[in-house]
Amino acid sequence: MPTALEFIAARLPRVTVEDVRRFADTVEIRDARAFAAELQAFIHERVGAMKLPTNLEGETLQQALARKATALRAETRWAPNETDIQRGRAVLLETFNQPHNLPIPEFAKLANKSRQQIYKDILARRLLALNVGPRGQKLPDWQLDTVKQQLTRTVLQEVEGIDHWTIYRALSEPLESLGGRSPVDAVTPGSIDDVAEAVFNVLGVQAH
Repeated sequence: MPTALEFIAARLPRVTVEDVRRFADTVEIRDARAFAAELQAFIHERVGAMKLPTNLEGETLQQALARKATALRAETRWAPNETDIQRGRAVLLETFNQPHNLPIPEFAKLANKSRQQIYKDILARRLLALNVGPRGQKLPDWQLDTVKQQLTRTVLQEVEGIDHWTIYRALSEPLESLGGRSPVDAVTPGSIDDVAEAVFNVLGVQAH
């Protein structure tokens, strides 16, 4: 059974080339990938050298999680009231109706594909589609760009089980690790894997 420190060390986010570029104004980096690897190793060494408080020494992962769960458990279970639900739905509808989210017929025409093929791509998790009740589906127009579509597909293939709205936000909202840009704005042909890794970190998943 791994200890709490071993659990943390095994799941530290990978240091990416994009992360390393944040140091470019401070130090001269000749090989960004090698520097990222060395920095990753250094972080793991430091975590491994940490000393837990006496009451946590020898604590197993299962015990640590159980203790944290007990501390976070509320006496009464929270449930959204009607106002919360209405407010949340209003936000979804506002986003759903943004001009960059296209109905399937319009997206299919611009992509030079049939509607049937678009539906197949959605089912196969090759395209991201948003849905709000009976209003049909819409697709973010960034997927008309080959590189951005490849990023979206890479994420979709790795995060099965996470709803499309959560994935949409992870792809379209600014990230500090990307210099304040969103993943779909930051991605380039040579950075798809690194940008996807940043999205996985936001979603809390580990790519295979």
